[in-house]
Amino acid sequence: MKTDPDIVKTLREEERLGKLQNFTPRICNRTEILTTLVEPQGFSSTTGSQHSLYEPKRTIIDLVSPQKKFETIFENFSVAITLANNEERIVSWNKYTEELFNLHESDLFKKPVRSLYPPEEWQKIRKENVRQKGIRYRMQTKMLRKNKDPCDVDLSLCILKGRKGEIVGSVAIITDITELKKVEKELKESEKKYRTIFDNSAVAITMTDEKERIISWNKYAEILLGMKKDDLYLKPVQRLYPASEWQKIRSQNIRQKGMQHHLETKIIKKDKEEIDVDISLSVLRNHEDKIVGSIGVIKDIGDQKRTERNLQESEKKFKLLYEKAPVPYYTLNPKGLITNVNEKWCQTFGYTKEHVLGKSIFDFISKNQRTQAKHSFLQKISKRKTYTDGHEREFCTKTGAKRWFITHDFFSFDENGKVVSVYTTMEDVSEKKANVKTKKNKQTTPVKKHHTTSKPIKKKTKRRKS
Repeated sequence: MKTDPDIVKTLREEERLGKLQNFTPRICNRTEILTTLVEPQGFSSTTGSQHSLYEPKRTIIDLVSPQKKFETIFENFSVAITLANNEERIVSWNKYTEELFNLHESDLFKKPVRSLYPPEEWQKIRKENVRQKGIRYRMQTKMLRKNKDPCDVDLSLCILKGRKGEIVGSVAIITDITELKKVEKELKESEKKYRTIFDNSAVAITMTDEKERIISWNKYAEILLGMKKDDLYLKPVQRLYPASEWQKIRSQNIRQKGMQHHLETKIIKKDKEEIDVDISLSVLRNHEDKIVGSIGVIKDIGDQKRTERNLQESEKKFKLLYEKAPVPYYTLNPKGLITNVNEKWCQTFGYTKEHVLGKSIFDFISKNQRTQAKHSFLQKISKRKTYTDGHEREFCTKTGAKRWFITHDFFSFDENGKVVSVYTTMEDVSEKKANVKTKKNKQTTPVKKHHTTSKPIKKKTKRRKS
């Protein structure tokens, strides 16, 4: 940087004499550097009688010469500082200015201040009327680097006036906020995505304040509840729940835990209809860990609950039919182990259900047919058919009696096509088999011939009349 120009020398002399005007002790943020250029009116470093208010401060500052103090702060401050003359040309700057804008002495000295700004940004600054107001703090704008690449900055301007009130120059304090603006942009993009998800989600979402009053919700919440803004805004969230369900939610201590996933409850629509829902709640806290609200995600599970109830009814009917069927039933896993039997099976075989569960069905088949039965069972499993035709098998009851049955197998599969269970009905054909055997035995038994003696029959002859 060149040797200080006349304007800087003038400002320093004015500072020494304490004659610069437009000073206010209300220094904001990084404009503290101005205290090296401007001192309170009425104070003179050459006056020895006025020490009371500023004595402690001046005692410390005076340990360093004004020239050294000015250079140290000006050159090493962590923001860019430029000094312009009354013609708005740059006459002084610190090192950070060169680093921020990638400019050198030839690019800065005596150059118009406006050359550092895009035209539209300079017009925006002009509209602030800083030369009339005297000062303007924290104005966000854009400035140009050497390659004309714009960068976002936070700008504070202060107009300097001489003893007669004339403008002698200005000081600009420039903070690079490029990264901050980048983060803000990313945050806005994130908020935009969040708002898109929030508004178009297929579940209802509500947000409450620290007093548990509804302050925000998405479109689906209105559809699900049949409510509008007047029905929801600033209404206590507990009004959406039946009293018993609200107590159930309260018992979960969610405000202490901070979160609760998938709690099944009921919610009240505008028409007073109660519907089944699944809710997930998250408590919101601020940087001081104080609760400032909560978010509720509400999913309508009415269809799911109706399906579950229908399934339960269906299972109940199936169980009743299974248990009370007039023929023996048993259920197997893919290994042939018994997982269930009905009452008729227990009556027929003489066992209790508890006794046979987990045992192999082949233990109840006659020994001379077990090997064949196992082989047949494995073939049925491998074919993956939902039903196989009846097969005759001889079973043994608890008493050792042999009985014949025709079995019909039904197979259920998982989503991968593997057998999960085998349901088997049994038709008792023991009497038929016995009758057929008896009839067959009768047909194959030889008939004995009985021999009887009889006198020969004499043939009668007619006598002729003479």
